[in-house]
Amino acid sequence: MSDLANAPTGELANSSTINDAESIYLPDKKLNVPILLKHGEVLFNAHEFSLAKNIYRLLVASGEVTGLGLFHLGKCAEAEGDVEEAISKYEESATYQPSLDTYRKLAALCLKQSNDRKAAEIFERAILLKDLTKTVLFELHQACGNCWSRVKEIQRAETHFRKCLDINPSADEIRSNLGTIYLQANQLDTAKRNFRDAIASNPENSLALAGLGMCFYLENDKKSAHDTFVRSLELNIRNSAALFHLIKCAYEIRSYAVATKILTEYVEIAPVQPDLLYCLAGLQFQLGKMKEARATAQKVIQIRPEHAAVLELIKKIERYHGN
Repeated sequence: MSDLANAPTGELANSSTINDAESIYLPDKKLNVPILLKHGEVLFNAHEFSLAKNIYRLLVASGEVTGLGLFHLGKCAEAEGDVEEAISKYEESATYQPSLDTYRKLAALCLKQSNDRKAAEIFERAILLKDLTKTVLFELHQACGNCWSRVKEIQRAETHFRKCLDINPSADEIRSNLGTIYLQANQLDTAKRNFRDAIASNPENSLALAGLGMCFYLENDKKSAHDTFVRSLELNIRNSAALFHLIKCAYEIRSYAVATKILTEYVEIAPVQPDLLYCLAGLQFQLGKMKEARATAQKVIQIRPEHAAVLELIKKIERYHGN
């Protein structure tokens, strides 16, 4: 029995999970891997990360299940908040024993660090694994596409989204994602076609409707944009980008009623935002609802007394409505 194995074994024997040190070994003196993994999991779930790491280090040192031991060391480091150490252990684990779980863990940590490019590259490594189901391949290609889209690698994103459609041609969220990347590239006709395909597959795809509304807006078709943003917000009122553009459209086509209704509903459920309250007061003013406009403007002043635009709006309200 080596000195390296003896050191953690002594600590393990004193833990509450392994009472008999000999149970760590099989009759042939090899490690009892299932027992060690079981007790490592018990210690991990009890937040006894130091003791759990002793078990996993023993597994790594044995050379029998190096990749699995490194994976669990990565989990312990992640649970302790040491992200860099966790990434290091997961990378080592993938070198010894590439697995879907390891790649998912690695990619998740990269996303946590806002490193979309690294996450995309890890997802692409995962795609090369053997015997993946179509469901898993779809998930991985979609994740790749989303990551590449966020770093503006449009062609690479498109490639992965197309792979998704090869697996599931009716996937409306993928059609919507394609619409988004074409919108980013200012290919408005192609973007609209994909957004419309998404809506045809799922009429309640609020993101596709918002994207289609943005296409209309950029084409200067403000009425169609307004109506499409309304449809999107009726499905998901929390889409702040769609709400912002709806307000802009309302002013540009001088049609305020629907935007006022939707914004009123939004401010009732969302955290207080002075600028949105100001927008609501402005819409109410345009509709001639002076009492409501004044009351909403006063809410802004209570939060931000120096809000210059609201102070100016209050002066206008007083000129039209008096004190």
